[in-house]
Amino acid sequence: MKQLSVSLLLWLSITVCGYAQSSLRGTIRDDAGQPLPGATIIVRGTTQGTTTDDKGAFTVRTTPADVLEISSIGYQGTAVTVGNRTTVEITLKKADTMLDEVVVMGYTTTNQRNLTGSAQVVTAKELKDVTANSVGQMLQGKAAGVFVGNSSGDPRSTPKVLVRGVGTLTASSNPLYVVDGVIGGIPNPSDIESITVLKDASATALYGARASNGVIVITTRRGASGKTRLTARLNQGVGTLSLGNFGLLDGPQLYDLQKRVFQRDRPTGVLNDYLPTPEANANTNWFDQAFRTASNTLAELSASGGSDKTKFFMSGNYYKEQGILQGTGLDRFGARLNFSHNISDKFRVNVNGAGLSTRGYDNSNGGLYAAYTYLPYDDPYYNGQPYNPVTGAKKWYGRDNANFIYNRQFNTFKENTLSGDLLFKAEYDVLPWLTLTTTNRAQTSYYGSQSSQDMRGPSALDVQGRLSRTNTRDYTLLTSNLLRFRHSFNGGHTLDGLAGYEYQTYYYESLAATGKGIFSGLSILDATSQPETIGGTKTDNAFSSYLFQANYGYQDKYLVTTSFRRDGSSKFGRDKKYGNFYAVGLTWNASNEAFLRSNPLLTNLKFRLSYGTTGNADGINDYASQGLYNLTGQYAGIPSAYPTRIENPNLSWEVSNNTNFGIDASLWNRLSLTVDLYNRLTNNLLFNRPLQATSGYTFITENVGAVRNKGLEVVLSADILQKTALKWRMDINAGMNRNEVTALYGDRVLVANGQRPYALNQPLNSWYMRRWMGVDPQTGGPLWEKVGTDGTSTTTNNYNDATIQFIGNNANPKLFGGFRQVLSWKGLELNAFFTYSTGSILYNGDRNLFDNDGAYDRYNLMALQDGWSRWEQPGDIATHPKYVIGGNNNAQRPSSRFLENGNYLRLRNISLTYDLPTALVSKAKLDGVRLSVSADNVFTITKFSGIDPDVTETGEVGTKYPFSRKLVFGLQFNF
Repeated sequence: MKQLSVSLLLWLSITVCGYAQSSLRGTIRDDAGQPLPGATIIVRGTTQGTTTDDKGAFTVRTTPADVLEISSIGYQGTAVTVGNRTTVEITLKKADTMLDEVVVMGYTTTNQRNLTGSAQVVTAKELKDVTANSVGQMLQGKAAGVFVGNSSGDPRSTPKVLVRGVGTLTASSNPLYVVDGVIGGIPNPSDIESITVLKDASATALYGARASNGVIVITTRRGASGKTRLTARLNQGVGTLSLGNFGLLDGPQLYDLQKRVFQRDRPTGVLNDYLPTPEANANTNWFDQAFRTASNTLAELSASGGSDKTKFFMSGNYYKEQGILQGTGLDRFGARLNFSHNISDKFRVNVNGAGLSTRGYDNSNGGLYAAYTYLPYDDPYYNGQPYNPVTGAKKWYGRDNANFIYNRQFNTFKENTLSGDLLFKAEYDVLPWLTLTTTNRAQTSYYGSQSSQDMRGPSALDVQGRLSRTNTRDYTLLTSNLLRFRHSFNGGHTLDGLAGYEYQTYYYESLAATGKGIFSGLSILDATSQPETIGGTKTDNAFSSYLFQANYGYQDKYLVTTSFRRDGSSKFGRDKKYGNFYAVGLTWNASNEAFLRSNPLLTNLKFRLSYGTTGNADGINDYASQGLYNLTGQYAGIPSAYPTRIENPNLSWEVSNNTNFGIDASLWNRLSLTVDLYNRLTNNLLFNRPLQATSGYTFITENVGAVRNKGLEVVLSADILQKTALKWRMDINAGMNRNEVTALYGDRVLVANGQRPYALNQPLNSWYMRRWMGVDPQTGGPLWEKVGTDGTSTTTNNYNDATIQFIGNNANPKLFGGFRQVLSWKGLELNAFFTYSTGSILYNGDRNLFDNDGAYDRYNLMALQDGWSRWEQPGDIATHPKYVIGGNNNAQRPSSRFLENGNYLRLRNISLTYDLPTALVSKAKLDGVRLSVSADNVFTITKFSGIDPDVTETGEVGTKYPFSRKLVFGLQFNF
């Protein structure tokens, strides 16, 4: 009876729900009849699929109702309905467009033709043209609407990545990273196959409360059936200092300026005590002392292959970059194994493992600051040895009375990070139309740093040496369990989607200690004679999520996508832990209509419309909603506690309401255009609202305020020459974003935030300061604007009387993006990639120090740029006030004087590659050999007076670590 019930259930499943699965074998060839290895075959609406082996053959489990989507880079994709076939022969034509390329959305996959949301794919080839240590640097300028700002050229630094602007005040604005289908992972640049940037609600809604700032989906490389393929790659290069428009006065120039000031304003006898004689002027170029020509190395070895049932990819890589600032640098070792196996026709498993070890160091000891500010009069060496100004015999003219070259002998800093990631995924076809998937990720990292200050150096002489150590570790556990369904109906109707549950927990702990009094050369904390400080912390949080998606399509012309997700977070108040997020997307493939199907001009036309909500919980304390006590106090020698945070049981999610309208068009199978218009209103902002001091608390975390972002994105690709031996392709993307604070708390119209306060009806990062009115032609003194109570404007030479006001501009770029030109002929390819930004106004704050009109006369002085002039005598119309030892009436204080246009155009990379002829390399038993030479940061066109206008969204420029100009030679072997 039991066997009969099971048989009956199976018969009903097959009869009602579709057909049983069977193996479909096939071969994919190009239009010349040659096999296409590495082509991708995906069962529509699922992540199930395979790739072709070196003979173009494949095997995949299907049902007769399934539709296979076949794609290969450089070829037009196609779709095949399985029906009753057991074998299939498929021919792909050379691609004129990329409409059928697979787009990995994380939980799901689709192709460009059927994409309903706003998402942009960046391939590994497009990413890896630059020599970079992070995904963000590789992504800069390559996706419309994705702003990447760099605060430093230090190899250890990571850039700021923003997708469609900043939509929060004090919470995190970072996008969510997804590696191989689920949240988290190690995005080692060497292992990346492609990146998909998800922007609108239709594309991101499945990530719900994690997706307010966009999602970056990273797919790592994987194996294909066929013979084992080996790839060895080696890049070796050098990096040199590039100062842009920036320059400082040399010794004679500074001496002449200050000598004239003394002769004009001070008794002559003071001069010899204040300045060295011209003969004794060392004329030191401190940038030459601080920076160097640095090397960089990238070595990769990978192997991939497998059979119809088992596929693997494994790799090891090493990256080393010396910083151009002496004493800085980075070493990174990475390894990955991606393994997949079909246990049966219905049961498939994947195991992905990755490890990363990174070692960084910074022994520059203030060399960056010194290069900007030290006087050229001082010589860092005395009798051939580094000179100590504190105890030395000769006069030191610099203000800080320090020599970083001497100090770096005794002070060191180093850090190490170990990261591991293990992902297990299992798929089981419960029914022909229903698949159960479980994906589980365990991720951990350990960070340790150590700084030492030897007793022989001046930094810790007072405590006879100091040693500090910090250790942190964290781990994340995530499980994602999905039921995927798909079915095709007669008449061209399709229905697919998923339902699932996710749970994620995160734990973090740290311990830091400092000891003083240590013998020279030791680096053991236990050897310090006395503890100085000790501290640590432990935090954790958890997310619980339910998700659902349903997609309906009709004849590949009309597509509807719906998504719903319910998220809960331990960070929020006991009454508001859960939030609901949803999205609806509509797509009309107009080019599939009968009246456009054979149109030779308009080969593709698609309209997209979506609306939905996403959330944000990042960037706040794990216990922000709870009433907390500090337990580190003492009362009469007894441990004591005191309250430090007020409970907020109603604290909940930031919520973004997203609207997107997009058009995709292709003309003559040669020109592709994508345009997106969006509007994102983020409400219930997570904000630390200040409290009155009498309350005993500094702030309370609440949901207050709103920010609106709206903008336009354009992506244009053109095959200018495509049917000749010489091919020319152009890609360009542009993003325009405008934001505005639409609500604050209470009746507030302005909330303090330095020179960029949050203000009602103002863009974020708007400059709020005294307005510079130039130089008084008669006295050479500074002038600022003073606005009266009646709104009248006058000038004043009193800094404190000047009106602090919004200047009328902000740090947000008005237009930014990148463009690429690719020329190829036979085995040669020339690739030039540019990035650009226009409309941002930057605050060059370092000019307070080295463009100071004599206020800091013991610092070096910035050379005058083209168009700048210094006041000398009455009647002069000058940009710079009279130079006065000790300063000219606060002229160097913060004001709009130091606001500058941040427009730039940069040749980010140019590369030349050559693939040796197949006939030649085959004699050496090789599959391919590639030679390459490339250059990064070749030149930058800008009027910005600092070293580099490429900065983060804050627009504030400090003593920036410059980007290096790199020249890299590469060699790659394929076996």
